[in-house]
Amino acid sequence: MKVLLVSPALRNMDVYQVRARGCMPPLNLMYMAAVLERAGHTVRILDLYAEGLSEAEFLARAREFGPELAGFATYTASFDMAAAGARLLKKEFPGLKTAAGGIHASYLPAQCLRGGDFDCAVVGEGEATMLELADELASGKSLEGVAGLVLMKEGKPFATPPRALIEDLDSLPEPAYHLINLSNYYLGITRAVSTAPAASVLTMRGCPYQCTFCSHHYGYGGRIRKRSPRLVVAEMKKLYDRHGVREFQFEDPSFTCDPGHVKEICRLILESGMNISWNCNVRANTASEELFAAMEAAGCRRALLGVESGSQEMLDRMKKGITLDAVRKTMALARRHKMRVNAAFILGTPGETEETARQTNAFARELDPDYVMFSVYIPSPGGELFDGLAAEGRLDLDKVYGADYITVYSEREPMVEMSAVPAKKLLRLMEEYTRGFYLRPAYVFKRLRTLLLPGEISRVAWGVALIFSHRFRRLGDRLAGKGQDENSWTY
Repeated sequence: MKVLLVSPALRNMDVYQVRARGCMPPLNLMYMAAVLERAGHTVRILDLYAEGLSEAEFLARAREFGPELAGFATYTASFDMAAAGARLLKKEFPGLKTAAGGIHASYLPAQCLRGGDFDCAVVGEGEATMLELADELASGKSLEGVAGLVLMKEGKPFATPPRALIEDLDSLPEPAYHLINLSNYYLGITRAVSTAPAASVLTMRGCPYQCTFCSHHYGYGGRIRKRSPRLVVAEMKKLYDRHGVREFQFEDPSFTCDPGHVKEICRLILESGMNISWNCNVRANTASEELFAAMEAAGCRRALLGVESGSQEMLDRMKKGITLDAVRKTMALARRHKMRVNAAFILGTPGETEETARQTNAFARELDPDYVMFSVYIPSPGGELFDGLAAEGRLDLDKVYGADYITVYSEREPMVEMSAVPAKKLLRLMEEYTRGFYLRPAYVFKRLRTLLLPGEISRVAWGVALIFSHRFRRLGDRLAGKGQDENSWTY
């Protein structure tokens, strides 16, 4: 069977947000493609975010392939674009079956099916479910026996039995890198070290932590399953040798949650002889001298540290599981081991006041990381806060999608106010704190000293553009006498 896998574009995301966010290979679709190909199916991947295809170009590429089944990755911020793409394909290819998968479809399957653009939603990990779905469609059998699906039956959502998690991640084939063009991908401006080709790697699935604002824990029942360090590094070595990749991003949401696993990966990277740099997410409660020394030796040069708040009370409310002192120690370790840190903070979760927000801004300046990211919190499907709001009827689940969920320095007000600070004030604080941090003379001089490093001038220029993009856009809109620009796909 011919299976088309699609990663949708994002509507209303300006070029500055795109550069800040970066664009990395769609590992979820690449794993799925590899499993399908191994079983004899013919697969193509269309990454609409990376390639920026117009509607006409998208349809032309689809016609060239002639799919019988189309699977769309769904993220809350791009679900409207995924549905629009599925609608186009169903009109172009009568009889085509469409499936929505990924985090949004897993948490809100009934809402995904309501518009009729998708024939089914894949709930949870998609590799085995998509393979069985393709096999059953090819043989003309009913889909009601395929575990892990939600279908429409007699006008109502019908869930098949849940599918168990994949216990042995080493049983999965390597991602199908041959189905994408690596030159389309690049790291975000706070993650890149150079302009060298970059790729993504996953070392585990799941997250053992219980942060109320996040869906990673709830999506996998809190269980983590790890890949063999040997296979992880073997995959990296192939990308290094065959595709010239010199920078890697570890996509694990909590890469350092098992320090022993990380140290073994670092040991094998050194043993491989690869001369690489890489970035990852780090946890303040797992940082240590031994761990960071191993990471530095193996090429770690950038780290994202989820700090979230400068108030210990707020961290405890979020069930973050870290202390402010642990964050301070982690920053000191990162400096000692020559890692640039992007510290991320959230404004507007329950319990936030103007005083706790002020404490967060003060803590960011005290830490003085290389990069800082303030975001106004948006409830993520599957997280504890989201589930609570949904149970209280404070969220319209049929409207949980689209540009309201773009979180990279977004100027959109949150759908629900959860704190004592009004939404408009939170947005003003986000801009005030961001500009105030980056426009400090001490920070400016620190950045100027690094301008001779490869790619640094470009990163600084994009960073400055992002900081002032709101004002540029508002000025442009006023001069043009129009509202916010739309992407080329408008449905």
